[in-house]
Amino acid sequence: MQAKKKEIYMKRLMLLFVLVLLIFSVSTLIFAEDVKLTFVYWGSPNEDLAMKEAFKAFETANPGIKVEPMYIQGDISGTEYAAKLRAMAQSGTLPDLGYFRPDQFGEFAAAGYMMDLTDLVTKENLKKDYLPQVWLKVKGKIYGAYTAAECQVMFYNKDVLKKAGVPLPPADYSKGWKWDEFVKYLRKITTDSNGKHPGEKGFDSRRITTYGVSYQLWHAMLTPPLWSGNGGIVSADGKKFLMDTPESIDVIQKIADLINKEKVMPYTSPSSTSQAGLPAPPVMLANGQLGFYITGQWELLDIAKMNFPMGIGALPIIKKPAQMYISGASVIFKSTKHSKEAWLLHKWMMNPDKTLNLYTSGLWMPTKASWYNDPTDLKKWTANTAHPNEFKAAVLDSMKVAQTIPEVVVKNYTQIINECVNPQLDRVWLGEISAKDALKKAGELVRKQKLMQGTW
Repeated sequence: MQAKKKEIYMKRLMLLFVLVLLIFSVSTLIFAEDVKLTFVYWGSPNEDLAMKEAFKAFETANPGIKVEPMYIQGDISGTEYAAKLRAMAQSGTLPDLGYFRPDQFGEFAAAGYMMDLTDLVTKENLKKDYLPQVWLKVKGKIYGAYTAAECQVMFYNKDVLKKAGVPLPPADYSKGWKWDEFVKYLRKITTDSNGKHPGEKGFDSRRITTYGVSYQLWHAMLTPPLWSGNGGIVSADGKKFLMDTPESIDVIQKIADLINKEKVMPYTSPSSTSQAGLPAPPVMLANGQLGFYITGQWELLDIAKMNFPMGIGALPIIKKPAQMYISGASVIFKSTKHSKEAWLLHKWMMNPDKTLNLYTSGLWMPTKASWYNDPTDLKKWTANTAHPNEFKAAVLDSMKVAQTIPEVVVKNYTQIINECVNPQLDRVWLGEISAKDALKKAGELVRKQKLMQGTW
């Protein structure tokens, strides 16, 4: 009898234990706080909106994880953004994940700020699905990925060209206008308030109403024309400075001549898209104040929303067709306390099926390989009004000759550009000094400071 009572007692005790455990588990599910991930990024106001839409979709698909946007709207060259991230790194307040400046990626990865993604990428066999340039390595380890596949694009206003009697540029990237032909058409487009063109008697360069072209002048945007002219900024192995070679000097002088000699291009600060007294180039393009705008593909996001007859042409060719592969880096910071959840968000932002609006809107080109060669996937993001008919021939096909800008892996790249190259180039754009004198000086500074130290 006593044994029976003991058995009943033990069963009740066990039942009570299970009941308490169940109540505890349910209450934990009810009252547990969501995991919060802070995602840092830059971009235009339209990009900010597109990113926030992607975050909301992720939260819906992943209950219990919230994404806190950290939007930093800085200058186009990224100087302000980089400074803020560096300050957060030094103060131990880095976010969980997000964008990172590619020219400082190697330095920060080598210093231990980035989470090593090698095992995760290998375990999930992700390399086969993405373009080979995507995964960013330092000393053989993957510490990040290119956020998108971006390049240089030449936008134009069809009405402006028609009014000037200029034919639409070729769409085939391999048949772009030769440089001299391009300049000839820029002269026809450029007009002063009296209807005069550069080279004509009475032309007043102080009262230009329509310019032929606006060229982004920061270092990445100079790379395709430099490569087209058989020049460059630095060698891929980080051991040779190339901007003071005859080929690079010739290209830089050609671009500077558009401003100071030909008078077909307004000067725009390399760290901005506008010039004092003039609207930003996309606005000028839409308003009929500009024929061509040569810039990054990502500006399609904003330009496609403007109400004007926009077209895309093949980049002008100096000696050979050239294109760049560029993007910001996407990383998970090693200091995150939620590495598992951060990896989920990192992959989500890399999957165009999950963030389709970022591609259909014109902001990004995908990093997944099938989205270029599979007709169904290609149609998903290009069959829309944001991508004109010429987009495939002029942009997508040009990626066949695209080279990766070495800024991610070359040591001291930021210092080479900001301290040695840019101050000299500023004087060239302003017409104060020739490209030859400026770039010879830049080369002297690079070598004096022994900045060419290879790759990370």
